[in-house]
Parts: sequence; structure tokens; C-alpha cells
Amino acid sequence: MKLSRIWAPLGLAATVLLAAPFGASAQQAPSYNYIGLGGGDDGFVVNGKLSVADNISIRPEVATDFDFDDSEDVSYLVPITYDFNSVEFGNQALNPFLGAGITGDIGEDSDIEFALVAGGDYRFAEKYVANASVNYAPFADNDEVGFTVGLGYLF
Repeated sequence: MKLSRIWAPLGLAATVLLAAPFGASAQQAPSYNYIGLGGGDDGFVVNGKLSVADNISIRPEVATDFDFDDSEDVSYLVPITYDFNSVEFGNQALNPFLGAGITGDIGEDSDIEFALVAGGDYRFAEKYVANASVNYAPFADNDEVGFTVGLGYLF
């Protein structure tokens, strides 16, 4: 999905402004890990979260559209994120995050780009989380903007 140069930065700025109050009113830092499945603009997605320090995580993601005739066989995203403190709703919690890392494609035209990432995890059960994120590669051809939604199992 391609968007103009102005819409992606505005979307990321809006996400930051919306996530900032969550960190101020939160009660605890999220410290869970998960592996998940989902979908996005690049097709089927396997993603996860690995906490490495207080409020810092690595959120790797691999995607494929199963159309191996094109040059973009597999897409990847490996951001390091700042995890804002949890906003709890009883036994459920919203955990917004913001970060940066690398993204690219593995295939005939392999590449690597810088990426910005924003999103959130919604813990709706003891061992499950729904996740969504938007990523923006500002230096890629045509300012690539992508999204991912999925479900994860906590470990």
C-alpha cells in the first residue's frame, strides 16, 4: 500500500500523541513475550514480541503473500520498540508501543530499509493478545506504509 509523503508522518505523529497519555496514566510496565499469526498488506504474517529490558522490546515479523512468482517472496520487519505502560481494564490491558528498526524484502530484488513502527497489544485473556501495528519506511521508493493485525500466544 503506497501513500503520499504527507499522510504517513501525520499518521505516526497522531499515534504518538494518542499513546503519550497512556504512558502517563499507566500502572505497570508490560513484560510479556508472545508468538503470533496474522495478516497484513504483505499477506500472511508470523510475528512476536521479546522483552529485552524495562519497556524495551524486539518485535520481529515475517510476511509472505504466497505468490512466489514475484520479486517480493518474503518481507521482514525487525524493530526495537519502547513499550508504554499498560492501561488496564479489569483483567484486560492495552499496551501501546513506538519504535524503529529495519524492514525489507528477501527475493529477486532483496533490500533493506529503515522503518518506524507504532501500534498496540490488547491483552484480552491470560495467555492471548491481539496486536496491530503500522510501519513506515520513509526512505523506501514511494514511502512505503504497511500494517499488520494478528493474535498472539503469551509465553
